[in-house]
Amino acid sequence: MNILISIFQSVIEGIYGFTGDYGAAIVVLTLVIRMILIPVNILQRRQAERQREVRGEAEKIKEKFKKNERKQQEELQKLYERKGLGMGSCFISLLQLPIMISLYNAIRICAAAGTTTVLLPWVSSLLLRDRTLFLPIATLMVQMLPQFYPYIRLFRELNLQKSSLPMLLIPLVTNSMFVFVIPAGVGLYYLVSGMFTATEQFIYHLVDTYRLKRVHV
Repeated sequence: MNILISIFQSVIEGIYGFTGDYGAAIVVLTLVIRMILIPVNILQRRQAERQREVRGEAEKIKEKFKKNERKQQEELQKLYERKGLGMGSCFISLLQLPIMISLYNAIRICAAAGTTTVLLPWVSSLLLRDRTLFLPIATLMVQMLPQFYPYIRLFRELNLQKSSLPMLLIPLVTNSMFVFVIPAGVGLYYLVSGMFTATEQFIYHLVDTYRLKRVHV
């Protein structure tokens, strides 16, 4: 992981050489990393779709062999193999983890120089937290945005799962404890990353809506 941190740190410094602004360098690197991970996210999304498709079949198997746990596990394994499911989804998630942690640490190291950015002119140092609370509040709002997609009329035909109040409050409280104390440089990364995720999911839903309409035509 130290190798990844060094790579990201060098890239940030390289981008800074062109932009002359560490905030802009963080934004550019975040966007580049997120775009590189798009194929990984697509694979993860397809795995999730397959899991939803087999959920009904899995429940039937569990009910049929509820008194024979060994047979139940064998049949479930056959089902998952037939549908192309397995440890792949876990591997995809784990693949992103070291990248995100390394990027976080690289940004924190670069911000330790006490530099400022024109993107956050009210912050005296990227190493300090945003005392105006603009950055953490904006980050939370962006991270919560995908939770409201099921309520958008355009996506109604997709029957997206709507989040209950606890499902909305738990991540909100958890993220609040984190984003309100992190350095502004890291907060900038989370804001841009959250915007990218919200946009990415919106586009996915648009594509799914288009496909569904084509099927009904």
